[in-house]
Amino acid sequence: MGDPMFHIRTLLIAFLLATLLPLATVGSTAPAPVQAEPAPEGPVYANGWTHRPLLEHFTGLSCPPCMNGAHPDAMRFWEEEGYAADNPWNYLEFHELNGGGEDDLMTDDSADRMRYYQPGVSGTPDLEADGGYVQLGGSHGSTADANYDDMKEAIYDSGDRDAIKMINLRVGTMYDGTMFSIKVEIDYIENNETFDPMDPLRPDTLNGLLHIFMVEDNVTAWSTTNDEFVTTHNVFREYALEGREITLEPGESLSGDSAIYADWEVPTTMIRDGEEEPIRVPVNPKNVYPLAVVFDTDDTSSGRGDGSDNNDGGDDNDGTPRALNSATPRGTAYDLGSEPPTIELREPTSVGGKIQINTHIEDDSGELTGAYVVYREAGQDDAQWSYKPLTIDGSECHGEVCTIGSGDAFAILNISDTKKAEYGIMAYDSNWTMGQSEIAIAALAEPEDDEFPTMLVGGAIAAVGLGGLFVVWARRPVEDMDMVFDEEPQPPAGE
Repeated sequence: MGDPMFHIRTLLIAFLLATLLPLATVGSTAPAPVQAEPAPEGPVYANGWTHRPLLEHFTGLSCPPCMNGAHPDAMRFWEEEGYAADNPWNYLEFHELNGGGEDDLMTDDSADRMRYYQPGVSGTPDLEADGGYVQLGGSHGSTADANYDDMKEAIYDSGDRDAIKMINLRVGTMYDGTMFSIKVEIDYIENNETFDPMDPLRPDTLNGLLHIFMVEDNVTAWSTTNDEFVTTHNVFREYALEGREITLEPGESLSGDSAIYADWEVPTTMIRDGEEEPIRVPVNPKNVYPLAVVFDTDDTSSGRGDGSDNNDGGDDNDGTPRALNSATPRGTAYDLGSEPPTIELREPTSVGGKIQINTHIEDDSGELTGAYVVYREAGQDDAQWSYKPLTIDGSECHGEVCTIGSGDAFAILNISDTKKAEYGIMAYDSNWTMGQSEIAIAALAEPEDDEFPTMLVGGAIAAVGLGGLFVVWARRPVEDMDMVFDEEPQPPAGE
């Protein structure tokens, strides 16, 4: 008959298989949330946050409530915190025409993004934290105002969100003079959402949308409200990628060979009111970077419960997906401990009647994939920016990796009209990290005061030459001279 305990164990195993196998089959089609494994080491975000939150700001240079309140408040908030080394949160600015005036930074894409959050209406100023997790101003009827204190509270509340799908997000970029290449990598760590026992079949799957916004910092444009030029931050220019669908399971990644790539060519035109026209404020590539954001399409109703109507079901914005993370090349370099190339501007010089830009570039990796000077004639604010690859230690770094060596680099600019240029330096290394200099002014060197003017020096040389010819002429034999005497010339002998 065998060991009775053996038969008991066999029957018990059979019972458990018969009981649990159907549950396992159901779970394979729509797996229930399970206890997450410990997350792998990833970035340590600022303030102990779970991610880098995103603040989208909809404004208008012709909108008095914007320019007299929300706009300077947003500038102040970003300038105080946004440029910190750890890049604690990200800021993105869309321009609109509300107010009856003009805004040369408005495009159809920026207007469409506003209507994405405010269907059928358009109210500025408006700010959306983490895809509508907190809303400020706009046409939402929210209790939160578009002012400095509420902006700060909104971004800090967003950064503390923990009932989200946890992802690591990395973005890098390179530039070849006309086009930016962008690489995005995503690691889905775990589903950190609160488990609902009444919904055991809720999937762990990340169903997301990836946007790559191309952003330009320090853009100067005319404000009809302020009646002057104003400089503003992180202006949306175009999409490098819009709404790329992402599907991942916990522990899966899009990295290495499966990383997502996109290209973006610096535009010289813009789409406005359905028509293509020359771009009104030329893009300065030196100030451009990609901002990658992943939104969770399964999270469309979460709110912080502060009365801003996000979770009441009646809000205009109810249904937009919440942001899971945002990333820039600067923040990615910080997370990876990768220092971007450092750029030291040196005194420009003059060579052959042209301006020579001199700089020194260093990088921890020792390899540079590209280094460029972008420039235009100073004072030509409506002119497009030109570029030249820098020559580093005698070899051009243009599409190939080259050793920096001492790091001394130069470029001779094609500036001929004003003899004065505004310029900046961009450098990229093999880690897809980006370094940038500030914008500077260079001019052709003027002659020193104690130097003789060129024409006088040339005249002196000519005078010396003529004097020498006179001496030679004066020393010719007398019989060869053609001279005139006072007395009558004598006839030759024999006549």
